[in-house]
Amino acid sequence: MSERTGERCRQCGAALLPRRRFCVACLALVPGAAPAPENQLAEVTRQIASTRRPDKTLVFVPELREARLKRERHNRRAFIAAIVSCVILAIAAFTVWRVREHRQAIAAKQRRELIARRELDLYAKALEIFRADFGRYPTTKEGLAVLARQPSTLAAWRGPYIEGDYSVDPWGSEYVYQAFNEGAGYVLSSYGPEGEAAGRFFLQVHSGSSPP
Repeated sequence: MSERTGERCRQCGAALLPRRRFCVACLALVPGAAPAPENQLAEVTRQIASTRRPDKTLVFVPELREARLKRERHNRRAFIAAIVSCVILAIAAFTVWRVREHRQAIAAKQRRELIARRELDLYAKALEIFRADFGRYPTTKEGLAVLARQPSTLAAWRGPYIEGDYSVDPWGSEYVYQAFNEGAGYVLSSYGPEGEAAGRFFLQVHSGSSPP
């Protein structure tokens, strides 16, 4: 094809541009134009530098978008359900723990009360044996210790009347022994779980005689 300007298209008469195979006005083929080399576009494309990175262009497809939104809604519901399940399990575990702690506390209280009643019963029996030997119960001054160890004032002591020292109740306070009428009767008491600060006795055993 000629490099000169001023040539006209045979079809429409428009001016032809240099090195163009077609008329820009009517797209008619220019006679004598050199054909493009075969596979020229592919060759040029191969020569273009490329990073070989994947194409991140997002194409909007309604079906794909709806499927994605559906998955997101499903995942959101599953996450919320998992959180709710964890909360319910935590509440249930805490409730079970509290119930167990409460039951254990009640069981411990019952065990201590049972031990205290048994120890009071042992003392009551020992006091009756002491009374059989001396015709009286120990005085308040002699206290419960006279049941386990012989005092210097009792030569006819035949004890020990009780095996072991149970003078402290299961709650850590000492049993309170009070004799009246020179040993004619007694009251043996425990302050129980609230201790002496409660100002009242929790458990008691006493002789048949009434205190003054």
